[in-house]
Amino acid sequence: MAPETAQLEGLLRGALAGAALEPPQVEVLERVDSTNARLLDSAAQDAGPRVCLAREQLAGRGRRGRAWVTPSDAGLALSLSWPVAAGQRVPAAYPVGVGIGVIRALEALGVQGPGLKWPNDVVVGAAKLGGILVEQRLPRSDRPGRLVVGIGLNRCGSGALGLDREVTDLATLCGGQGPGWLELAAEVAAWQMRLHSLLMAQGLAALGDDLDRLDALAGSRIQVPDTGLSGVARGVCLDSGRLRVEDETGVLHHLDAGEVSIRRPGHA
Repeated sequence: MAPETAQLEGLLRGALAGAALEPPQVEVLERVDSTNARLLDSAAQDAGPRVCLAREQLAGRGRRGRAWVTPSDAGLALSLSWPVAAGQRVPAAYPVGVGIGVIRALEALGVQGPGLKWPNDVVVGAAKLGGILVEQRLPRSDRPGRLVVGIGLNRCGSGALGLDREVTDLATLCGGQGPGWLELAAEVAAWQMRLHSLLMAQGLAALGDDLDRLDALAGSRIQVPDTGLSGVARGVCLDSGRLRVEDETGVLHHLDAGEVSIRRPGHA
C-alpha cells in the first residue's frame, strides 16, 4: 500500500465525524489493474466496508465492457464496497443515487455546474467529467456478497485522452487548480458512505429534489441508438431508476439502461 493510506484514513475520519458509520478499511495503491476488480475479487475483510484508491489504473472497466484507464495523477480511480447478505436486495435505482452523491461531493468542493446524464455519466454541460460503474458479487455459503461502486473522475489533461466525445476535467473547471487527489477522494468516498444505507433502504425516495435539480437530460430531445427510439426525456423514476422518454406520438417509454445521445437543434 502507498504511504497515502494513512492520510486518506484521517481525511475520511474527519469527513465522517459525528456520523454513526462503521469506518471502512482503506487501501491506497500506486498502481492497479482495476479498483473495482480488486474489491470484487478480494476474499479479505468481507465483513465491513472497504475503500480502494489508485494513483494509476491500467485496466479499469466502464459500462458495456469499455476500458477506463486512469493515467498517473490525471484522474480519480476510486472504488467502495459493502457486504451484501443472501436475500438482501440492492434497489434498481441505487446507481443513480451514487451519481447524486458524486455530484454533491463535487459541489462541496466548489465545482460549479455538474449534472447527472442518465444512467452513469457525470457531466458539465455537454462534456463528460466522469463515470460510475456499480457491480455485485453474489453471496456464497462461505462468504457474503459484495456491492462495489466504482467512480472515475478526470482531474487534469482530459484533452489528451483521445476520446470521440467532449470531455472536461476538474483543473479546467476550477481555473487550473482543482481539489487535491486525496481531498477529492475523501469527499467523494464520504458522500457515498453517508448515502449507502439510505439508498439501500429507500432507493431514490429521499433524493427526489436533488435528482430534479441535477438531471442533465430532463426536457432534452434524445435518441437511443440501440433501439432507434427518439423523443423527449421526462425524468428518472424514483423507484426503478429508469429513464422516462416520451416519443413523437406521446407514448411514454421506460428505459432500463442504454446509450442516450442528445439531439442538437437543427439535427434530424
